[in-house]
Amino acid sequence: MSGCSFIVSKAANIKDIKKVTGMYDVGTQRMVWVDSTRTNWYEPDYGPYRKLMAQIWYPANISNTDKKSNYIDNNKALTYTIGLQGYDVPEILTNQIGYINCNSWENPKPYFQKKFPILIFSHGHGGLRTQNTNQVEELVSHGYIIIAVDHTFDAGFVEFPDGEIIYSLTSRPNDDPLVETAEQFYARFGFRVDDINFIVKQIDKFSKIDFDIDQIMDKSNIGIFGHSFGGLTAFYSTFFNDKIKSCYALDGWFEPLPDSLLFKDINKPIMHLGQNNKGDKQFWNDVNFTKMDNFIRSNSNYSVMIDIPGSNHYDYTDFTYFSYLAKKLNFTGDVSVDTMANIMNETLLDFFNYTLKNSNSPNIDYYQNKYREIDLLYLKESK
Repeated sequence: MSGCSFIVSKAANIKDIKKVTGMYDVGTQRMVWVDSTRTNWYEPDYGPYRKLMAQIWYPANISNTDKKSNYIDNNKALTYTIGLQGYDVPEILTNQIGYINCNSWENPKPYFQKKFPILIFSHGHGGLRTQNTNQVEELVSHGYIIIAVDHTFDAGFVEFPDGEIIYSLTSRPNDDPLVETAEQFYARFGFRVDDINFIVKQIDKFSKIDFDIDQIMDKSNIGIFGHSFGGLTAFYSTFFNDKIKSCYALDGWFEPLPDSLLFKDINKPIMHLGQNNKGDKQFWNDVNFTKMDNFIRSNSNYSVMIDIPGSNHYDYTDFTYFSYLAKKLNFTGDVSVDTMANIMNETLLDFFNYTLKNSNSPNIDYYQNKYREIDLLYLKESK
């Protein structure tokens, strides 16, 4: 890193991704996946089929020749999409995100000694597949495989290996966003859900994609988690896809949840961690919380809702970890970023250990005693 970049990174207080606490090293691979069963609803001239940029993280054996992975593959595209979304941040600051150190290594051999449950991650509206790398790498270090895609046209940007970049059509208030009808919005939501269903199908045939990684997959145990719009995508996909066994949402956007599902019994373990309109500043309207509350309370299986008063919507991503930028953009709330990351990492790991690895259920009393920031809204234990 040049001297100038070093000074800027210090001034911006750019943090590296937290060191993982599990026993496994983290490998990652990027892949282009094409779903030949679906066309592209947004852009008829884009191509005949739905194309996705996928990334997989997995327990790995690291060799001396392996190299560290980047957090963001294209800093200029990140700067541009931040501008499209209405935030004025100098490029010299956003470029520093390219210097963030991760715990992932590029394309190493998997850890072949056992099989690992699989988690799918769904990013928020205008977000990115890497936006929760803190949580992804921590989970993998404790024995999970995680797959995420950029939801093309809904992600802030997608860059494919040939250099093609596609920006969000809707998360761009500064640049003539696509104005959607209700029917178009739900078509977009349907594309996100079908992206998840496509990932599940890819898991089924992963031996044709990467034989080595396929050998360590426990395909009988699949869970999902997501942030914001990805939280709703995760819950909705879990309801309708029998192969997904459990679901966790980070500050989910539930307002678009169809009324027909509000009191349906998902009958699977579900958990929500978020900021639920209990502070002075409300990110969501009351409809969002009411829909989430009704849906979760209608579940006959294990269910948890935890509130963190004083948190901000983007505290549930890596974005607030970049402290200067987070303050400048009003992304961060009153809870420290390290505390937020620890709460997310611990609750996610305990939840999926319980639902996919037959461990004990999460100890909510322990969380409340350890983190004064936590407020339990609802708990239903399994029968």
